[in-house]
Amino acid sequence: MAYKLLIVEDEKEKATGIAYLTGKYNPECRPVLLAHDGREGYEKATAEQPDIIVTDIRMPEMDGLEMIRELKKAGCSAEFIVLSGYAEFSYAKKAIELGVRDFITKPVDEKELSETITRVCGEIATRRKTQDSLGKLNDDMRNYALRDFLTGGTDSRYKVGEFLKEMRVLENYSQYTCLVLAAENQEENILPVEGLILQGEQFLYSIRIGNAQTAVIIGANNFTTEDKRTLVGKYMIQNTKDAGRFSIGIGSTYKEYEDLPKAYEEACVAINYRILKGCGTAILFEELCNMENRPELLTEEETEQLKDRIDRFDQNGFRITVKGIFHRILSENTLTLPELQKLSLNIVLLGLHNIPTAQLQMNEYFGKNLFTLKSIEKFKTMEQLENWIMNMVSSVNEVMLKDNMPKKKDVIAEAKEYIRQNYNQNISLNDISGKFYINPYYFSQLFKKKTGMTYQKYLTDYRVDRAKKLLAETELHIYEVCKAVGYSDVNHFNQTFERVEGMKPSEYRQKYKQEEN
Repeated sequence: MAYKLLIVEDEKEKATGIAYLTGKYNPECRPVLLAHDGREGYEKATAEQPDIIVTDIRMPEMDGLEMIRELKKAGCSAEFIVLSGYAEFSYAKKAIELGVRDFITKPVDEKELSETITRVCGEIATRRKTQDSLGKLNDDMRNYALRDFLTGGTDSRYKVGEFLKEMRVLENYSQYTCLVLAAENQEENILPVEGLILQGEQFLYSIRIGNAQTAVIIGANNFTTEDKRTLVGKYMIQNTKDAGRFSIGIGSTYKEYEDLPKAYEEACVAINYRILKGCGTAILFEELCNMENRPELLTEEETEQLKDRIDRFDQNGFRITVKGIFHRILSENTLTLPELQKLSLNIVLLGLHNIPTAQLQMNEYFGKNLFTLKSIEKFKTMEQLENWIMNMVSSVNEVMLKDNMPKKKDVIAEAKEYIRQNYNQNISLNDISGKFYINPYYFSQLFKKKTGMTYQKYLTDYRVDRAKKLLAETELHIYEVCKAVGYSDVNHFNQTFERVEGMKPSEYRQKYKQEEN
């Protein structure tokens, strides 16, 4: 770490000598600047903003104490070291009252000079680290408030308003919206980092929502649909190497920042249309509102063909027919998500036409999965949706052929294994239930029934167990252990560990070492 140092001494030879000693014993102090009276020292200090100022007291034009006083008024944050003769001790006392860090008696002793500068440099380094930590903490708090506000937290509205005022967003911009980027692969870190990413005609501030999604708050004036297309086009061009690996959705424009959560929700809806438009696309919510609804999408011929395939348990033929239906509809029409959902459910319901109602009601899978499906948001591609339909119809076949039905696969055992393999990733309840194409509510109930604990508690306990092993067997820093077991926030990790184990991670490591000894 480098420290800029200014020497203010009216005797040029002494000033040069002090500079030489500093370079010899304190090479971290670079550059070393020289001034030969208080006025010149003041001007160089305000221009160069040194970290340390070594100054004599008695000098022409402006003495050292007056220079220090004026620099303090000007907001100078440098540390001052005063050079003083024995007869000037009273002046040195006044200097310390002005906030001077230390003083050195003349003639200057090499060792004393070196030790004093080294000590002051160490204190500056400590202060810088503290300021960096506080700055990071403030950034984290701001990003948390923005994230909470966008996703429905009303308590953060005031904090967000204060932040936008501080950034002069409310003063300079009259329209607001939200853009959402969603990565297709949750394991790839290809999205913008949090923070201010552009300032000019538009204000853009990026907030990570999760591993695979980033929201961008936008402030603008006269933000037209064409402006939005231009903006998302820039994102696509800037990330050409990642083409096809993320999609963009953007919400409507609002006049009040309080409506940003609406714009975020709309952007998320727009992102879901990638199932129809393909991955690596940009979708504007306004364009979705112009789609026409059609009452029926299946033809009578297709309906009968599907029934025939189901009645003959022809799964391969059924899959080919379903693919043909989707291909026809998507090539002929602009489809809405509600229409796609309705079409998908109608196809699945065709598979139930031969099953007695009582038998269907007794089937736990259909009761929890099929009729609680409110949207198709968990599917990113048509292939995933087609697979879901095939799984549902296959389950119908299992009910119909119960005598030959194979053993159900143990989803909870597979989920546990998946947690063991991926505990260091962000795996939410929605993520893992989507992995096995199971309704999150049903998966949660089934997991608790089979294991005696909730999914979140099982995941937390497993992560804490892994953290204990790392704390006991490695020298990894706490923040490295935190990251290794799937947490991104060290404070959250510390609180979780203490809640489960009754002590902080650092205390656990210390206790383990004591027991080992």
